[in-house]
Amino acid sequence: MDLTHAETAADPERLVAALPAAPEGWERDDAGGGIVEYRLPDTESPCHAAKLTVRPDPLSEAAVRVDRTRGCSSAGTTRHDDVTAAVAAVRAALDA
Repeated sequence: MDLTHAETAADPERLVAALPAAPEGWERDDAGGGIVEYRLPDTESPCHAAKLTVRPDPLSEAAVRVDRTRGCSSAGTTRHDDVTAAVAAVRAALDA
C-alpha cells in the first residue's frame, strides 16, 4: 500500500513564501525543505512555551501539516488542504 501522496503536498518554496513573519515575541526559523518553525521562548524551561512547525505533508492527502507544541509536549497536529487555509490557521494561532 502506497502511503505517500507527494502530488498533494504543498510546494515547499510557495509555502515558505506565503507564511507570515513572526509577530512580536515569536521567532521564525526556516529550516529548509519547506519546514518553518515559529517559537515562543520560555526563560523558565529548556522547552519552548509554544512552537508551531509547518511543513508540506507528503504522507497524507493534505497539502500542509501544522504540529503544535506546548512546553515539552505535543498539543496536536492539524492538516490543511491548501496553503491558503494553512496560512490562515497559522496566523490565528500566532495571534491567539
